[in-house]
Amino acid sequence: MPQLDYFPARQRLRASLAFALINLVLVWLIALRYTPYLEVPEDALGITYLILTWAGHFALLTLLAWLPIGMLALVLPRRILWLPAALLASAGLWLLLLDTGVYAQYRFHINNFMVSLFLDDKNGDIFSFSLSTWLVVGGIALALLLAEAWLAARLFASPGVQRLPLWRGVAVLMVAMMASHLIHVIADARYRQSVTQQVGIFPLLFPATAKDFMEEHGWLDPRAARAQRVDLGKQTADTLQWPKNPLSCSSPSDQPNLLFIVLDSWRQDEYGPENTPAMYAALKNEGLRFRNHFSGGNATRNGIMSLFYGLTGNYYQMLQDTQTPPLLITQLQKHGYEMSIFSAASLNSVGFDRSVFASIPKLRPAAPGDTSVDRDRNMTQEWLEWQAERENDKTPWFSLLFYDAPHGYAVPADMKRPFEPSADSMDYLTLGPETDPALIRNLHRNAAYFDDQLIAKVIERLKESGEWENTVLVVTSDHGQSFNDFGRNYWGHNSHFAPPQTQVPMILHGPGISAGEHAGTTSHLDLAPTLMRHVLGCTNPASDYSHGDDLLDPSLDHDWVAASSYLDLAVIEKDRITVIDGAGGWEVVDHQMAPQEKAISPVVFKAIQALKRFYPQ
Repeated sequence: MPQLDYFPARQRLRASLAFALINLVLVWLIALRYTPYLEVPEDALGITYLILTWAGHFALLTLLAWLPIGMLALVLPRRILWLPAALLASAGLWLLLLDTGVYAQYRFHINNFMVSLFLDDKNGDIFSFSLSTWLVVGGIALALLLAEAWLAARLFASPGVQRLPLWRGVAVLMVAMMASHLIHVIADARYRQSVTQQVGIFPLLFPATAKDFMEEHGWLDPRAARAQRVDLGKQTADTLQWPKNPLSCSSPSDQPNLLFIVLDSWRQDEYGPENTPAMYAALKNEGLRFRNHFSGGNATRNGIMSLFYGLTGNYYQMLQDTQTPPLLITQLQKHGYEMSIFSAASLNSVGFDRSVFASIPKLRPAAPGDTSVDRDRNMTQEWLEWQAERENDKTPWFSLLFYDAPHGYAVPADMKRPFEPSADSMDYLTLGPETDPALIRNLHRNAAYFDDQLIAKVIERLKESGEWENTVLVVTSDHGQSFNDFGRNYWGHNSHFAPPQTQVPMILHGPGISAGEHAGTTSHLDLAPTLMRHVLGCTNPASDYSHGDDLLDPSLDHDWVAASSYLDLAVIEKDRITVIDGAGGWEVVDHQMAPQEKAISPVVFKAIQALKRFYPQ
């Protein structure tokens, strides 16, 4: 046999690596299709990060895809190796090409749910392709396969690849990848938007962060870094059509104040004369209560995001990466509102410093205190002192009071507990199917009762100052809380989308809001358009800037609402919930978490269309 026909395993491995690196050039070219949806940086750091990420991240993905080819190269002769190499390479390139098309339409990368959606879309409601499109698709796939087969056959038959500095090239690419992560660590800590705005677009990119670590070691003052980067002129991400049309807003001359009172992890059934007597007494005959109201998330980040933006959770990462504030907040600022945010827990830990409150230069730190009880008390006192300082100031104001005691199951040691028997503390590690949920639930109720006593002081202050009648008050929660409600061992939140974790109180009070109860299905997504219309006088249809509608419309009754977790998305209908996990898997359950027939309902198709409303088409 001629020497040319014999390749030792080491040489076959090098040939397969050369094959992967040549394909990397094709990967880089195909990935250019993501660029129309990229926030292009204008400074040197952002451009450097883009180049290093482009080179290093896609090199990493290509090398990961090369691993099975490399392993086959160790065991298969070269006369056979070209075939699996060509098949794997053409499949990978085709998958990337397909992903760029899916991302362009839906801002989702390909996953199992998107495949299921395609297979179930028999009427072409979501995906509609002509015969010529299918022929082009098939032609491209065949051309890729033939080109890869030719390339693999040539490379695996050529001894010349042995002289190429392949491993040095891999080392350079991996250095570029690691350098891009290092740049992101620094840029994320220093609120460099030109870098952070890039990370949401590329598939499987999970950039490193270390802001908390740097702060703990005294290497960073995040409040000072943030204050230097707040840009009130930057209103929205360039790659969003949000709002779809310019806002037309003209608030009344007598602008009402706006106060959000939010209790973390507060369930819909924990509002009432027994659990929250102070709020109930103040709002019973003056507030509008929504009986079937859902948060936009089962965790803090997405619940608060839906409340302020009126957008579904699939937009959050882009909004945070680009440090785009809510239109509600920026319009309040344009209308001269004094902004003051009070929280018992850190807003930075969930990214609100670079999203919901990104346009507020002086964002207060979390209230001091060793426990949630201390922090809730101190926060309330800080708010009362702030109100006292501005007693004769007629400037309209917006304020948030974000209480934490229910989230921490925290109750003062000296408080008489109205709900007994009660656990003394909460430890998730001790919970299980045999745990008595009544003890945990009563502890949680006692925590909400404690916060209600603090909120009584807030309401009293508003009434004493004469601002009660001219303040729009929003009382709600970011999400609910589970107490093993259905015997399936679910506790806490961020684990499912059934009512215990997504249905929350919502009560509105203020000028122009009639007292009563609303029985239809409503959502956190409805709040921003309601306030934009009735407080800020915006005449645009809600569909110009929100996925919600007007809460003050008596006929409002959604046939579906959307909710998100940090990774998952759910479409909640009146009798079923379709849950799509972060990896693209999906399931259908009822409102008690019992599995249902795995079929995509017509409402889900409508929801998927709505989710992409503010992405350029």
